[in-house]
Amino acid sequence: MADVNCYGSLIGTNGATIPFLNTAQTEASQEEALTDSNYVGAAASVGTYGASLPGGFTLAQAGVVCENDFSYCFIRSAGDIKACMSMASGIAGGSQGIPASNPYPKTLASGDQLIVMANATSDREAAVMVATTQGNYHAFAVTPSGSGEHEFVSVLTGQSIGQTLQGQTCSHWMASSGNNDAELTSPPFMLNGSGVPVGSVSFTSSGGAAAMTWQACRVPISLNSRLVFRSDA
Repeated sequence: MADVNCYGSLIGTNGATIPFLNTAQTEASQEEALTDSNYVGAAASVGTYGASLPGGFTLAQAGVVCENDFSYCFIRSAGDIKACMSMASGIAGGSQGIPASNPYPKTLASGDQLIVMANATSDREAAVMVATTQGNYHAFAVTPSGSGEHEFVSVLTGQSIGQTLQGQTCSHWMASSGNNDAELTSPPFMLNGSGVPVGSVSFTSSGGAAAMTWQACRVPISLNSRLVFRSDA
């Protein structure tokens, strides 16, 4: 996998802006994107820079651009996911539609990190990022290895969405397809304990010209809920 550019901005509720840049973002690897020293004078974790601003920084909008393909991104705070953000590809002007609003503003603390997963356009990893009515965010991903059903699991723990967010209600979500466009036979579905779809979100082509942004929904999450899609190869 190659090193690529990752860049963009986080925007606060008061209009404050945090530019970030990683010119050596390794594809297929979670890496931190630091503040862009070209604009703010030094490279630092976004939370550390945000906390130093007058009044602090509460994240309200964001746009994360990866040079080729993207999967997911999140603000990591004390080892957990504080927020997920909209993403786009830099191919063919693929940053259209961002920065986009986040469903639930989150105040950044010193040490909070922006973690990005970028991928090559040949990589099949697909991802879904969700936000719940409780104000929680999480990211789930899976890399298909053949045909059939593929379950998205937590990028932190490897657990299902039901195990991760039991008892909560998904209010917003968005999905990146990975290199599966010719193989897809379904969108991502939320399945209940009986395997019946109770919600669905469309994939955004992760190497295409449109950004992946939040879509509203109202989908309950139980312990046995599973987030899946299907492909024919």
